Amino acid sequence: MDEVALINLFKSMTLEEKLGQMSQTTGEYFVGEKFPDELVVTGPSLEELGLDAEQLYTVGSVLGVSSTQAINAVQRDYLEKSRLKIPLMFMHDAIHGYRTIFPIPLALASTFDKEIVEEVGKLTAQELRSSGIQVDFSPMVDLVRDARWGRVMESFGEDAYLSGVLGGAMIEGYQGSQDGWIDSNGVVACLKHFAAYGAPDGGRDYASVDMSTKEFFGAYAKPYELALGAAPKMVMASFNSLNGEPATASTYLLDDVLRKRFGFNDLIISDWGAVSELKNHGVALDDEAAGRLALNAGIEIEMVSNAFLKYGEHFTKQSKLMLKKIDHATLKILYLKNELGLFEHPFADEMKEKSVVRADRMIESARNASKASCVLLKNDNEILPMSAIEPILIVGPFAKTKALLGNWNCKGRLDETISVEEGFSHLADRVFAYEYLDEVPEAILAEVTKVIVTIGEVWDRSGEGHSSANLEIPSAQQALIYDIKALGKKVIGIGFSGRPMALESVIDALDGLLWSWYLGNEAGNAIATLMLGLESPTGRLPMSFPRVTGQTPLSYNELRSGRPANESTYSSRYQDVKIGALYPFGYGLRYGTVQLTNVQCSDTVITDQKVVDIQCDIENDSDYDTQESVLLFMEDPVAKLVRPVRELIDFKKVVLKKGEKKTLSFSVSTDSLSYYNNQGEKTLENGKINFYINDLSHLVASIEVKNEEEHIQK
Repeated sequence: MDEVALINLFKSMTLEEKLGQMSQTTGEYFVGEKFPDELVVTGPSLEELGLDAEQLYTVGSVLGVSSTQAINAVQRDYLEKSRLKIPLMFMHDAIHGYRTIFPIPLALASTFDKEIVEEVGKLTAQELRSSGIQVDFSPMVDLVRDARWGRVMESFGEDAYLSGVLGGAMIEGYQGSQDGWIDSNGVVACLKHFAAYGAPDGGRDYASVDMSTKEFFGAYAKPYELALGAAPKMVMASFNSLNGEPATASTYLLDDVLRKRFGFNDLIISDWGAVSELKNHGVALDDEAAGRLALNAGIEIEMVSNAFLKYGEHFTKQSKLMLKKIDHATLKILYLKNELGLFEHPFADEMKEKSVVRADRMIESARNASKASCVLLKNDNEILPMSAIEPILIVGPFAKTKALLGNWNCKGRLDETISVEEGFSHLADRVFAYEYLDEVPEAILAEVTKVIVTIGEVWDRSGEGHSSANLEIPSAQQALIYDIKALGKKVIGIGFSGRPMALESVIDALDGLLWSWYLGNEAGNAIATLMLGLESPTGRLPMSFPRVTGQTPLSYNELRSGRPANESTYSSRYQDVKIGALYPFGYGLRYGTVQLTNVQCSDTVITDQKVVDIQCDIENDSDYDTQESVLLFMEDPVAKLVRPVRELIDFKKVVLKKGEKKTLSFSVSTDSLSYYNNQGEKTLENGKINFYINDLSHLVASIEVKNEEEHIQK
């Protein structure tokens, strides 16, 4: 549709039709229960929404419908009965894949690989778009340092820079461009949840958040700011309140910060029912007041609740500014639908869906991403890799199950998922898998010297609404490990979870440990490939593993203390547990070694006008071709305000054949060395900066910041 026609369409709309475009429902209202497997039917009834049949056919978007057949049925019913025939836009939560399920985002963060994350976004978008879905509620870049929070599995971990960069890569994959334009095979990326959703009180989902301005802009707002550079078409406001103000009703967050400070000009959508939930927060007496607050703050699409459509006319009578907001939002929605080609092509192509979904390239990419997502945490006496010619005994709750997709598994199918048993059986001749130790025949136990034990947390113990106070390995799994150890066997663990687990209770009894998180459809193939030594693990932890639950929240980049942790009683430590994480951010072993040597700086001084290159040699001494993540950290030894002990400022992935040596270079600018002060201003001070590569304790270089005066950027 050309722009003139689009504007004329807009001018022909009634106020109710404009408010309808700003409203979103689920799909069962249009087709009933005709597609029970293809509809998310968890919304309120039409009566509860206060919608009549005429208003229903003004709404602008639907969520939770999947498959071309169901989507076309909903679209057909809608277009037959709506006055203006403006096609519906379909949205979904494909967090780590649509039908082909990739590793959960926390696992993808373990790759430290922007190309892999972008590829996952690109292929997910292709499956979505071929099925008739135009918008994906992803990526989630909420910074999280508390593993008790259920939605850790959707995040990229505890580091703001890593989260923002990988979030940007996923946006570019979804949309198919770097400038915000939606490719014909791409979908609208919805960046979420703005803001600070990942820091709830006590790690409890939906709980309040309270933090300083310095902490907000220096850490929790940073991932959104970085990811917004990839130009997502949509941002979702978060459920939580920040410093007493619910994000859904916050003009400060949505207008002052997101719009004006971060420069976002596209659509802002609420989360599920969040507008109506302003009543629960205690800032709105009723739905009318809630809708007014949300619309005034900047919400432009209301998900599932119905305050806009029901009370919008009241808002405009009270304020002409509200009508301008409604007109502006409606135009943006129409322009987006036009960009997506919905006016010319409102229906999905069923033949294209069949050729794209679960295509070979999807499965191959899922397998590669899964291999890169695994982290080798322990390998005493090089017990790994195992040999395919020895008998392989696998026990524990994850030995045979196909429930390895992780939460938010969209349209993923268990019958298309490779179990651990199946993965090993594809590569080894003699594989034995049992859930319980007492099921294992005596003859097999007598033959094996090593036993693989599957441990962790079942998939539905993490995800939205699944916060946990206890991160310990279940007692039955602890007993299983020690029972096998008592038989004189070597014990090799495979860990499954959607969050870091507390491993102090079992780690000494394990001779080896590969943490796989939840890898999706290709889990078993990826795990077996690595454990049998066909490839080397390359993953690194994007989030620290505590020794015990009581250490959480926990992060590598904690603020410095006047009494840093040591063996003294009067230092910043717990008296009943060893100092620090069991496995910190960035940790990950390899088969063999990759050496970093010859670190050099291009200059000893850095200024606003001059970047400094930090260069190092990297050599693969192992017997494996590998891809090595190289992480550059900084330390500011003396500043006006307390700074973190270490901060990640860059990372790169280097492909190395066995025996190969390469030179790697990082460009460091003064901007990457600055920090936010208590007024939320970006500050750069003169003085010494120290650098670390991969090893957080080994200083490799120092430079001096020298400017005529300190810089402050608001």
